[in-house]
Amino acid sequence: MGMVLSYNMFYPTTRTISDYAQQFTFNFILSVITLILVVLVIKNIAFGTGQDFFDGTIITFLQMKGRKKVFLSLYVTDVIIPGVIFILTTMTTFYLASFNVSLTWIPEYLSIYLFLSSASYIVTILTKRPFRAFFISIVILLLFVGVDFSQNFMLIYCYLTMMILSIILLIASYYLFRGVSI
Repeated sequence: MGMVLSYNMFYPTTRTISDYAQQFTFNFILSVITLILVVLVIKNIAFGTGQDFFDGTIITFLQMKGRKKVFLSLYVTDVIIPGVIFILTTMTTFYLASFNVSLTWIPEYLSIYLFLSSASYIVTILTKRPFRAFFISIVILLLFVGVDFSQNFMLIYCYLTMMILSIILLIASYYLFRGVSI
């Protein structure tokens, strides 16, 4: 809802993105909202899973046979479900507001979201401390925002590259989780 309202403040007469300035405005608004959601997810990962590592309450799950199930359930509840809810809510809002936008925003959103979330998972598993994991993850987020706003990222930043890096980070965090000990 906020995306449609903020877009309407800049371009109140149109519901269709047709030129470069409108696309830039839409991408900027989407990036800000994505970063807000990523901060919330990083908080959940660092203070949820990180606190479980710190307190040792996750040791019960780690002693079970299926660490894969434990990791996937944590990843789904911390990352996948909030991302899917955001996409569905945004698409519903666009539809109800008669806001005509192509679906190219979804890969952009997913590439940033999954990359930063998977990086936060790796940091949380490596540090096993909630505040350290949150601080380091926020530093990674701010570095990403700095590179993003400096416009010097065109050679390394494309959605496919970010998705591949996200998958690599996800696999790395799974193998780190498999080998973790308290």
